[in-house]
Amino acid sequence: FNASGARAYRAPIAPRCAPRVVVPGVAAPRSRSPLSTTTTGGFFERRTPLLLAAAGMTPALARQRITAREIEVRRAEADLRELRALLARDRQELKQLLKQQPGSPTFRETTTRSLVKAIGWRIIAGFITFCSSFYFTRQFWTSLAIVGSDFISKVFTMFIGERLFNRVKMGRSASGETVGRSVVKALIWRAVAFLNTATISGLVTASAGLGAQIASSDAIIKTTLMVVYDQAWSRIDWGKELENVDGDGI
Repeated sequence: FNASGARAYRAPIAPRCAPRVVVPGVAAPRSRSPLSTTTTGGFFERRTPLLLAAAGMTPALARQRITAREIEVRRAEADLRELRALLARDRQELKQLLKQQPGSPTFRETTTRSLVKAIGWRIIAGFITFCSSFYFTRQFWTSLAIVGSDFISKVFTMFIGERLFNRVKMGRSASGETVGRSVVKALIWRAVAFLNTATISGLVTASAGLGAQIASSDAIIKTTLMVVYDQAWSRIDWGKELENVDGDGI
């Protein structure tokens, strides 16, 4: 109010706007229409049909904009596929270069890789143990109890074995592990697993003889599968860390 008591008119103060910063090589951000409303923290504009009509938007223009967006998405996906192919090629070139370097560069496995390998093998071997246990006992729940107890103990023991073998460089290079190394690992693991399965099966079935039968019946199958499983993991780069190359990982 002024001195005479009448309501005074005050013009609205224009909000201060931050100066626009232009970065070379980066497109300037689009200015939003004053008729549009934006969600809090959102990226896309949300407009009502009335505002769209006021802005001159028609179904034909909307379809054209959608088509343009789809083209941009397809181009981005093509670029991403090309980058992934280049990354795979660079990894292969790195392996070839490491083979030619002196000092026999090798790799070591991360703890997570060893754990995933142990769990994956336990699932495969557990199914075989269940089949052999059911064949000898003809009891579903007894076979399931053997596999359950076997699973927990063998995941831990195989994980420890993988970490110990990770310190052994025999049969290991930057390109992977040899078949001979996998065979040695499978035989050592089969001896440990035999004692484990025989003990647990004997306790569950209350028969040491039956436990020995269950443990020995699938020894050949599991040993062969273990070699195949280890060689398959040797071709997977995830979880490998190269040594003797300044700590670079794969």
